[in-house]
Order: sequence, then C-alpha cells, then structure tokens
Amino acid sequence: MEKGSVITNFKFEGFPNPDEDKSESVDIQLADFYNQSGDEVFPEGSPLGAGEPKPTVLLLNIGAVWCGPCQEEADTVLPGQYAKYSPKGVQFVFVLADGPNQGVPAGLNSLVSWTTKYETLWPATIDPSYTLGSLFKGAAFPVNIVIDTQTMKIVEAVAGLPEEDGPLFQALDELTE
Repeated sequence: MEKGSVITNFKFEGFPNPDEDKSESVDIQLADFYNQSGDEVFPEGSPLGAGEPKPTVLLLNIGAVWCGPCQEEADTVLPGQYAKYSPKGVQFVFVLADGPNQGVPAGLNSLVSWTTKYETLWPATIDPSYTLGSLFKGAAFPVNIVIDTQTMKIVEAVAGLPEEDGPLFQALDELTE
C-alpha cells in the first residue's frame, strides 16, 4: 500500500455504530464509502446510515488488542480527532486486526470488548480473513491510512502513534479545507 495507489476493496465484519448496537455484526467493505461525485449518500438499507452523506475522506485505523500504543490512541487521541474531523466529512473506520496474541486475527468478542472499553463512536470491524492484518506483520501498530473517497487513493499512511501535528493530521487538514 503506497501513497497515491488505489486501496484494495477490503471486506470486514463489524458494527456500523458500536456505541448504539453491538448485538449483530454486518459486512462492511471499503467500497461502501466510495463517493465519486463527492456528494453521494448511503443507499437505502445501508447499515452505515441510509440517506446520510457519504464521507469525502476515510481514516482507516488499524490496531491490535495487545498493542499499548493502539490502546493509548483509542483512549486519548482518536476521540478528540473524531470530534474535530467528523463534521468536516471525515469518516473513521477501525479495524481490530490482531486479538490478544500477535499475528492471530481478532474475533468479535475482542471487538465488543474494545469498542465498549473505548466507547468507539465510528464503525468498528474485524478482518476475519486477515487479509489486511497480514500486510502489517512486523509493522508498528497502530496503522492509520487516509483515503480520498472520490478516488479511493491513499493520501497518507502512518505506522505508530500519530503525532498531533504530524503527517496524518496534516493530510486530514489539507483534505478538509
């Protein structure tokens, strides 16, 4: 995954609104967020909010249960950044790649625990096929990927805990000005 390349249409399982309902998981794929014209809405029946505007920017946040920096990011960084960027058309999507053991895919029980502990307000998923998670073996979690939803191109990708004025948030600022 390189900056400027079109991201693969990864498919996940999870909760569109984990703060409201964790009783049943649904399939969520990156193509659900594709917004070619920049003013499209989610279709009728979409668990992501039928009739609601699609985002113009996607922040794909990938973490692991065992990862201390991921826990810190979920607790202290992302809630404030979500409050800042969500009104500007940015949609966060969390992918819990690893469960408690490094290299072992997370299950729904881990996702329920994570989203409850960190009161996650944005779509939260797991990658049962471990397609995305396997790309980051040995990389520093968390991984954050900024995607322009009109082109589905990767604008920025940062491994490790993002810095407040670092490239991740600079990219979000530039895309939402």
